[in-house]
Amino acid sequence: MNLRAKGLQKLAGQAGLVLLAAAVSVLLWQPTDMAWWAARLLGVAALLLAAATLFLRPPSGQYPWHRIFGWAALAALAGHILITTGFQPVFWRWLTPAIPVEIVAGIVALLAFLVVMLVQRSRSLRRQLGPFSSLSVHRTAGYLLIAAACTHIALIAGMTVFAAAALLAGLTFLLIEGFLRERHPFRLAATLALFSGAIAWLAMGSMAETRLASLRQAPIDHARFLHTDHTGLACAGCHHNFVDRTGNENCLTCHKRVSISETTRIDGMFHAFCSDCHRTDKRAGRKFGPIDDCNGCHGRSPSGEAGK
Repeated sequence: MNLRAKGLQKLAGQAGLVLLAAAVSVLLWQPTDMAWWAARLLGVAALLLAAATLFLRPPSGQYPWHRIFGWAALAALAGHILITTGFQPVFWRWLTPAIPVEIVAGIVALLAFLVVMLVQRSRSLRRQLGPFSSLSVHRTAGYLLIAAACTHIALIAGMTVFAAAALLAGLTFLLIEGFLRERHPFRLAATLALFSGAIAWLAMGSMAETRLASLRQAPIDHARFLHTDHTGLACAGCHHNFVDRTGNENCLTCHKRVSISETTRIDGMFHAFCSDCHRTDKRAGRKFGPIDDCNGCHGRSPSGEAGK
């Protein structure tokens, strides 16, 4: 590789890291529940450390930042998973055939990280694959990890348009750096294409209607919504149907009719609606309900309090 190509490669990698850092910095300013700060911090730390690990390849004769950052990323990811699954037991309700694509992307990121570590730690596997092929699998899994993690964060965190654009741009620059660095980029391109195709198939393809059909049979109010917690709000703010005369039924009765689509799935609509309202109240210094805390809405008793 000539000096100009190496310069472009380095510049693309640096730009990718800066843009990813900018995106997650904006995300960290977004209000959330105290219980979720640790999970959020560890999640974005895992992404940034993994991205830095990809950029800091292990050159001979220098300090092993690649390995140090890699182990740090693994520790952050493990902490993120433990906090999410251990302190948010309601999370396990998502593990059904109707699992949201953002959680699918998170699981793919975890599996990709396991492949990265398996190839790096298993001498027998490296011998079977050969030195060049094992290195290619190791790197490809690393880039899949970054792509899946960015997808997971962008979809699950309710990012602003600016932050989402910065995240996408950062991922793009890191992938450009990867394609410039790889001698045989076909495996990387094929892997990323398969991941993108699978996410699109789950979200918009023929599989979406099949996997989301169960939402129509699901219980209506997992969150046990209490009107007594919302007496200070205008009823029409939620019950638009009494204003635009589209019907007098329960809101979920109508919205379930359009839930057979990943972009209109009922849980996503109401999560965004409720959490955005609570987030606005928190910014304004008013009493607010749970923002991202699963147990805050789903884990309480029917007579429990949602506000803080």
